[in-house]
Amino acid sequence: MTINQRKKGHDFERKVAKMLQEDLGLIKPIRRILNQYQEKNHPDLKLGRWNIECKAYKKGFEPASAWWEQVLGVTSEGQIPVLVYKFDNKPIRIRVQAKVLNPILDNKDKLLDLNWDSFIYLLRTLYNEDLEEHDK
Repeated sequence: MTINQRKKGHDFERKVAKMLQEDLGLIKPIRRILNQYQEKNHPDLKLGRWNIECKAYKKGFEPASAWWEQVLGVTSEGQIPVLVYKFDNKPIRIRVQAKVLNPILDNKDKLLDLNWDSFIYLLRTLYNEDLEEHDK
């Protein structure tokens, strides 16, 4: 990974953290987890039970399966994996397991890709306790 790629990744993590704070009306900022570069098993960002991995790449349409595997690798039992990804000149997309929308959809291999506004709506509507926990 070149220095420019690493900077692009860091910048995207900061952008996502700021957007989450602003769009969810959080009091406390969401901080990047800097231990991720020294130790394994840390996501880029954390919001309550949500473990968030951020990926920004130049070209592409679908996220690499390795990206999803990475977020699963840093997500323990009881936590929720999230992949936030963006390709140049494309909108931000969010990948989650279908069961976060409805527990009846309990097959963990079934995934949904959401746009940013839908993800914010999901968090506000179904996961307000994670937002409150963050702001404590």
